Amino acid sequence: GYHAARGMFTLDFNAAAPSSTPPATSAPTPEAPTYTTSAPTLPSGAKGAAPDCPSDLTRVTPLNDGALTLFTEVVVSPTSDSESILCARLESDSESWVGFGISPTGLMLGANTIIGVPAYGDFVSKFNSTGDPTKQAPFAPMDDTHQTLMNTKLTQVDGKTVVSFSKYLNEEGENKILADGENTFLWAVGTGNDPGYHAARGEFTLDFKKAPAPTPPTTSAPTSAPTPETPIPITSAPTLPSGSKGAALDCPSELTQVTPLNNGALTLYTEVVVSPTSDSESILCVRLESDSESWVGFGISPTGLMFGANSILGLPEYGSVMKFNSTLDVTKQGPFAPMEDDHQTLMNTKVTQEDGKTVVSFSKYLKEEGENEILAEGENTFLWAVGSSNAPGYHAARGMFTLDFNAAAPSSTPPATSAPTPEAPTYTTSAPTLPSGAKGAAPDCPSDLTRVTPLNDGALT
Repeated sequence: GYHAARGMFTLDFNAAAPSSTPPATSAPTPEAPTYTTSAPTLPSGAKGAAPDCPSDLTRVTPLNDGALTLFTEVVVSPTSDSESILCARLESDSESWVGFGISPTGLMLGANTIIGVPAYGDFVSKFNSTGDPTKQAPFAPMDDTHQTLMNTKLTQVDGKTVVSFSKYLNEEGENKILADGENTFLWAVGTGNDPGYHAARGEFTLDFKKAPAPTPPTTSAPTSAPTPETPIPITSAPTLPSGSKGAALDCPSELTQVTPLNNGALTLYTEVVVSPTSDSESILCVRLESDSESWVGFGISPTGLMFGANSILGLPEYGSVMKFNSTLDVTKQGPFAPMEDDHQTLMNTKVTQEDGKTVVSFSKYLKEEGENEILAEGENTFLWAVGSSNAPGYHAARGMFTLDFNAAAPSSTPPATSAPTPEAPTYTTSAPTLPSGAKGAAPDCPSDLTRVTPLNDGALT
């Protein structure tokens, strides 16, 4: 999980060893890393000198129920459309990181984001949303050639955070900002100065050609803050790679095999549709109905363990249903990695939420190269999991169960008491054997380690 405390320190092992009894008050103060805050040098031939931002940004957009205000101005270049810029200033009523995203779809996935991170100093930088929910914050810094922000500044005074920058409207490989027409943007604020999950976020639209809204009064929270819209789920199936499989079979309107899970709080509806022409084109149709608003997962695991499982996760946060591999990499918030694009072959995907419930639907080929096979006839071992919220993270509950699709379909009304008990996975705890020829026998450590370094105000040595 996230750290309770952290810091940075330096050591020179060639310097004189410190006293073996560390004073309780001499813990070093962690220093903030130093970052370059000036605008990067533009690549040769990229763009000319950018126009200046006006001293007053006249377009005011209240966000986050008035706790975040966006000030903007578009400056159109008189010589070239490619050199027009957006000038922006975000003023937040809290001390935390602040983010601004350009997203034509209104989703995090595929957004280009500018984030001001106070934990790193005067740091404002461009990120891509990777849509990888295995990370605590699913963003990756853009390459240096895309770090073309200008006039970046981040300050914090009296409990408020102010992030300023200017950005070209049209940059190769990035989402375009329209000087004339409706743009869809995202905003987010963190729970603190350290990068991490957002405390609040939303989506809004702006047309820079329309007259700006009047400046909100300073004595009360503005009432015109836009309500964040629910992202539109991505429900279309991906295009199959050339030569992989033929047209998929249709799922029946009613899935007759009903399996209650999670003490009746999660219900699985399934149906296997066998292809009359090829075993490789038979499919499993699935619908998972959960009594909570959270992500929902379904895994194919012959061993009954997370390790080695192929999982399908319905992620309301991103409006997507995707295939993942279990990596058991504990450095990640959730130990899963999205499968490569040529394995993202789910069909009829959909995730919806209504009245506090979550429904995830998909269909999947029973047999796919490099993945665990689902048996149309015989016992299968599956996993289920539900999260504690829509945000990807650790499961609130999970379990293992078996299904034989050739057996008689159970009653369509699942008894509340028949949910399977989740089994605890068994893990190997012994140290791995070093590969042959890797290193020789290591020298022994001395019985007394003489260099002593106090950390965390003496609570860690």
